[in-house]
Amino acid sequence: MDFNFGNNLKRLRLSKKYTQEQVAEKLNVSSKAVSRWECGTAMPDVMLLPEIARLYCVTVDELYKDKSIAYENYAQKLMAVYEATQNQDDFIEADKEFEQLIRTGNFTMNDMCMYAILYQQHMSYCKNKDLELFEKGLNMGESTDPYTYHWIERQKMTLLANTGNSEKNIETCKKELTESSEDVYKHINLIFAYLIADKTENAYKTFKNAEKKFNDSALLFAFGGDVCKELQKYDEAFECWNKAIELNLNFTAAYGSKARCYEDLGDYENVYKTWCEKVNWYEVRGYKIEAEETRKYAKKLKEKYGI
Repeated sequence: MDFNFGNNLKRLRLSKKYTQEQVAEKLNVSSKAVSRWECGTAMPDVMLLPEIARLYCVTVDELYKDKSIAYENYAQKLMAVYEATQNQDDFIEADKEFEQLIRTGNFTMNDMCMYAILYQQHMSYCKNKDLELFEKGLNMGESTDPYTYHWIERQKMTLLANTGNSEKNIETCKKELTESSEDVYKHINLIFAYLIADKTENAYKTFKNAEKKFNDSALLFAFGGDVCKELQKYDEAFECWNKAIELNLNFTAAYGSKARCYEDLGDYENVYKTWCEKVNWYEVRGYKIEAEETRKYAKKLKEKYGI
């Protein structure tokens, strides 16, 4: 018989302040069976091991280890597992267990704190994973796909801004612009860095300077429209978005920007009209599914605003 296993069961039971009778009731076995397990004269059915582990808030493997710790509940145990592994599946399991605690009402203030810390740790993991994936994308090189390469740059800037690194974004973009002033993307990146840092006047000045040199960049004018909107230069914003569409008919994001601006201004007829323009764009190019979904959305807006 495995006496180490039996000693563990007794130690874990005592740490949870359970009697043998209470354990027997929870596991639907006799108290004599629990006693025999702890004495090492009998072993529980292998199918019962997960229930025993869960009762004592350990894993099945830890039932056999000398220094296994009985956590306050199984959710906190799974959180400890995630802390050790940083594995996505372990996070999901811990999350489910904490949610179960909340649903049943069997939670403490400590549980709520631990649950919040679980998400705090996962947020840190996601940020690091995010940066790792962005770097892998950038390492593939600009020549692989210039548009996507610079899109990744801006997504990375957004992540850094959300973690308090807006100024770092700006300084990096300024340096890169100084080194490559003939690259329109360097101007766009600095505009974007200012925009997400709420330095809209700086973004506007950068856009106006870039506009003189790069009058044929749809992306530049799309961002110019967003900057002008933030400064309530609405006529200029619409001019920019329209020019973006004119320069690149595939630049459908400008339609969305126009529509949202019209909605903010309360010009619901033009909101509806703009979405209809996008429907037409999809239909002309044979994108039937996209056209139908956008048409449904336009119809909802029409009903909502009584156009």
